[in-house]
Amino acid sequence: IVFTAEAIGSVTTQATLIDLWLRVQWVGIIFLPPAFFQLSDALLASTGKPSRGKRFWMIRLVYLAAFGFLAALVMGWLVGPLQMTLSPAPHLQTTVLTDLFVLYDLGVLSMAAYNFLRAYQRTVTSTSRRRMGYLLAGGIGPILGSFPFLLFSTSFAANHPIVFWSVAVVANIVVGFMLVVMAYAVAFFDAFWSDRVVKKRLFKWILRGPFTASLA
Repeated sequence: IVFTAEAIGSVTTQATLIDLWLRVQWVGIIFLPPAFFQLSDALLASTGKPSRGKRFWMIRLVYLAAFGFLAALVMGWLVGPLQMTLSPAPHLQTTVLTDLFVLYDLGVLSMAAYNFLRAYQRTVTSTSRRRMGYLLAGGIGPILGSFPFLLFSTSFAANHPIVFWSVAVVANIVVGFMLVVMAYAVAFFDAFWSDRVVKKRLFKWILRGPFTASLA
C-alpha cells in the first residue's frame, strides 16, 4: 500500500490526486506496526513459545489503535493539509496526532523487535537461525522505507534537494532488496516442499510479480 500509493502519486500533478494518494499511503504506514507485531508473535509461537494471553490481547489492542488512527486519518486529524509549494516534493503537514502516532509506531515496532530477537535466540538448528537472521535484517527495510521522514525534515530536504533525492533513490533500492530477503526467509516457514522447490517457486514469483512491477 505504501509504495504503490507513492508510485501512483508521484506521477500526477493534480493537487487533489496527490493529496488522495498521500493519504492512501498513510493507510499502509498505520497498519505496518501491528502487522509486524503479529508476525513477530507468529514467529515466536513457531519456536515453541505460544502466547499465554499477553501477546494475544496486545495484538488486538495495537490493531484497535491502528483503526483509531485510520479514523483520524479519514477525519483529517492525523495529518494536515497538502503542502505543494515547498520543495523538494509535495507532502502532508504534521499535526499533534502525527507526533502521537510516531510514539505509537516506535513503541509497537520496539515490542515486535523484542519478539523477533527472542525468536532468533530460541531457534535450534543453524539453518533456521540463519533464516531468522535474514528475516531480522530484511525487516528493517520496510520499516525505514515506509516512515514519512519528509514530514519531519522539510527544511533540510528543501535546502539540500540533491542529498534528499539521492538518499531517496538509494533507500528505495535497499528497501526492494531487503523485501526480497524478507520474503526469502518467510517462504521456508511451514513449507512442505524441499528447499530447492521453495527457491524455484519464489524466484518465479519475484520475476512475474514484484520485479516486473518495479521495472514498470
